[in-house]
Amino acid sequence: MTEFDERNQLSKGVHDDLYARALVLDDGVTKLSLVTVDLQDLDKELVAKTRQIVERRTGIKKDNVTIAAVHTHSGPELTKDITLLGIPLERPIEGLAKREYIDSLRDIMARSIAGAVYVANSNLRRAKIGVSKGQVHTIGLNRRDSKEPMDPQVGVIRVDSHEAEPIAVLMNYACHPTILGSGNLLYTADYPGYAVRSVEAALGKGVQAMFTNGACGNVSTRFTRREQTFKEAERMGSILGGEVVKVASEIKAFDQVRLSTVSEAIELPTKNYPTVEEARKTVELEKERFENLKKKGASPAELRVAYTSMQGAEMALRGAEASLGKLKKIGTEMQAIGINDSVLVAEPGELFVETGLKIKKDSGLENVFVVGYANDYIGYVPTKEAYKEGLYETFATLLSQDSCEIIQNTALKMIRLVTNK
Repeated sequence: MTEFDERNQLSKGVHDDLYARALVLDDGVTKLSLVTVDLQDLDKELVAKTRQIVERRTGIKKDNVTIAAVHTHSGPELTKDITLLGIPLERPIEGLAKREYIDSLRDIMARSIAGAVYVANSNLRRAKIGVSKGQVHTIGLNRRDSKEPMDPQVGVIRVDSHEAEPIAVLMNYACHPTILGSGNLLYTADYPGYAVRSVEAALGKGVQAMFTNGACGNVSTRFTRREQTFKEAERMGSILGGEVVKVASEIKAFDQVRLSTVSEAIELPTKNYPTVEEARKTVELEKERFENLKKKGASPAELRVAYTSMQGAEMALRGAEASLGKLKKIGTEMQAIGINDSVLVAEPGELFVETGLKIKKDSGLENVFVVGYANDYIGYVPTKEAYKEGLYETFATLLSQDSCEIIQNTALKMIRLVTNK
């Protein structure tokens, strides 16, 4: 298989186990659960089913449950019939997309995730909590242009026992887990898995580490990775884990904690799709651009930008052929969790890093962490500026350029609600 061949293929095994990890917090007034899953994404139907089981088995309100995928690209396909929002955009593997198989897998997944919450809820004990952040500059860069913005922030939440022993550490960092390329056919959590294991090893037995991704729609390791191997995933995961351990070790945890959570249903407008003829012309132009770069001996990173742009044009063509222009709005959900004066904003898409940075800045708070791929999956949410530039994400998205601002404004409103500011 060539470097740029991303045909759907069956997994050949497991390199490292994939997990659902749950943290339950209760301040005596508000009880909530944060769950991370080593999957590429989750749709709202699977999340709703999981939340129902959680509420039934633990009493935690459905709206107080946050489930976020780490966005590893080396995990099982769980989307029903291999579709996005119910619309087939990818070519299914022959014989794989059987409804009974997908339904069974999704049922197992919902119960497994809910089971993680049940176990966490069954082991509640007096605890302290602290929040801080660090920085890493050598993992993620803007994959559209390495000179454009990225977010080096590493958010860290540490939960201690009443005896000041660490129980859990939740990290937040914005970067696609795509160190392993299309040639890898083994299940893996990619660099987040290595980061989690390195934190747990450093902080000792009994500590649970959790990874949440940030606003990484246009951030990846495209310009920083040395190779696409498990060794490289381990190197980068160790870099991130090392910073998390450093920050966690400096955090002062408090036993006075105020929790709050709010969720809001939103509708996002879809983009105006090109005609089939226009979309085909764009595909040809992108293919020509890619071939010209190959002839000129462009770098692998430059070729990757051009290749993915060609992929996005092909997705837009399939969308035009499927009459996606008839889809006017997409309904989804956003959520905010307040931990004293710190806030996690859970959003369902691949938000561009510029938007994540703006949410943090405009909040006026010291610690605001954007948690992407949470509670649903709506695809890329590019900035208005990105639409003018084109490239993969703007071709592949279903959303209009106004969706970014809607998510941004909703996030800031929810931050004010959970902090009373």
